[in-house]
Amino acid sequence: MKIQSGPSTLRRAMALVFGLIMGVLLSAPALAATESGSAQDQPASQQPGTQQEKPSGFVVFDGSNVAPWRMYLGSNNNWMVPVEGPETTAYKSNAITVRRTDHMKKDDAVQAEWKGGLGQVYFQEFKSWDLTMLAEQGAALSMVIRIDNAPKKSVDLKMDCGYPCAGTLNMTKLFKAIPKDQWLRVSFKVSCFKEGGANLGHILAPMVLATKGSFKISISDVRVLMDPPPESLVACGK
Repeated sequence: MKIQSGPSTLRRAMALVFGLIMGVLLSAPALAATESGSAQDQPASQQPGTQQEKPSGFVVFDGSNVAPWRMYLGSNNNWMVPVEGPETTAYKSNAITVRRTDHMKKDDAVQAEWKGGLGQVYFQEFKSWDLTMLAEQGAALSMVIRIDNAPKKSVDLKMDCGYPCAGTLNMTKLFKAIPKDQWLRVSFKVSCFKEGGANLGHILAPMVLATKGSFKISISDVRVLMDPPPESLVACGK
């Protein structure tokens, strides 16, 4: 007896063939992943961006804010006033004012002026940085500065690791000895700040400058350098 193939029989046959083809296609990637291993199963050192690299320095300020760092000033009334525009003064205080000034070109630097009373200027972000490896490799906090008026009282240069944690270097003698009105680079080994009390594994502000007396300084560059110019290095405690 001859069997007639109707539409329903043909549809079932086509569905069966289509299912077999799709099964083969879908199983191929899974088999390949099983044989070669997925990215999640590979060692971390083989995944993009996870290989340990040699430490490198970073820019904090180059005449303007460099993300993620931002410049602030502070006094007893408010310790965190963002520096913005051509001039910023401490909140309800004349302790410190920061204004734009010129170095290589117009407005490519800032000038901080203290008029008496405790005030500070600093660069900070809200995520802590681990500078331990940088310190071990000899990195230095390096600044291009100009002393406009020598300090009348003690001046501290700090790395802040969350109040009351800080590594402090006394800059009074150095800033009094530097000739006025001359731009120059000064560098301080990051390890000096560890000796001064900083927890290098939790740095929030890599540069803080504070004094209680009158003082005026201009700053055009702040960065952490792996190979600072040897002539710019200042010994710890100087």
